[in-house]
Amino acid sequence: MSGPAGTPVPGWYPDPSGRQKYRWWDGARWTAYAGDDDVRWDEAPVEPEREVETGMPGLGAAAVGFVGGGVVGLVIALALRDAGYPLGRAFALATSELGLWSGLIGACIYVSRRQGTGSLVRDFHWKFRWSDIGVGFAGSIAGRVVSAAVIAPIPMPFPHVQNPDRSLFGRVTTGAWSWAVVAVIVCVGAPLVEELFFRGLVQPRLVTLLGPVRGIVLASIVFGAAHLIAWQGPITLAYALAVAGAGLVLGTLRHLSGRLGPGTAAHALFNGEALLAVALLT
Repeated sequence: MSGPAGTPVPGWYPDPSGRQKYRWWDGARWTAYAGDDDVRWDEAPVEPEREVETGMPGLGAAAVGFVGGGVVGLVIALALRDAGYPLGRAFALATSELGLWSGLIGACIYVSRRQGTGSLVRDFHWKFRWSDIGVGFAGSIAGRVVSAAVIAPIPMPFPHVQNPDRSLFGRVTTGAWSWAVVAVIVCVGAPLVEELFFRGLVQPRLVTLLGPVRGIVLASIVFGAAHLIAWQGPITLAYALAVAGAGLVLGTLRHLSGRLGPGTAAHALFNGEALLAVALLT
């Protein structure tokens, strides 16, 4: 809609759209303020300021938490390996993951207490709704599509090497109990902790510093790179790229919804689909 002819001054004028009787022209554009009665107000309406989320400073703490957690997890894994896996490989995987997660969660708690309210739910929007399940399912499918698109142009020089997930699970899963442990780690623990850390702590700060597009992309790259910790040869690079591709979808869900719920559901379903595929192929 063009402005009022010959009248650039802000004020109430006949609504050019015809939906209301009068509409406010702010001097540059028609606004959403309109009225359908004969009263023409003198004061200019004031548009409420939009609340913009500002990621809390804490990238340094995030780096320390990730490295520290990785070291703890590695020490646990090596100790149990040297002991001959007394309680099985699934137990070793679970305890080493808990070591890593202790660093990730610890960083979030530290930043929340130093920069926020001390509540992970409030500070990182760790909130869930039943509708997140449907959104998450769609997100998991979108994540697979983007992951495939990211790695499709990359030549696979090692076709004989198994997918890292399949190779790892093949060594860890030896019975129903071990499958249950892996399912809890992959479909519950990892989505909750990783979304809290990468999309709750890291991404919002990067978005604040770099803007939505670059912030989400960089957070996704960091997310993918973090999975190199499970190094099993050059094929792990392709695996990390695929994870980064899925991270783009998870990051977009977080940014658009303003909550961790949809992305966490998508992450859980994404991992669950992969675990089911591995189980059927093992």
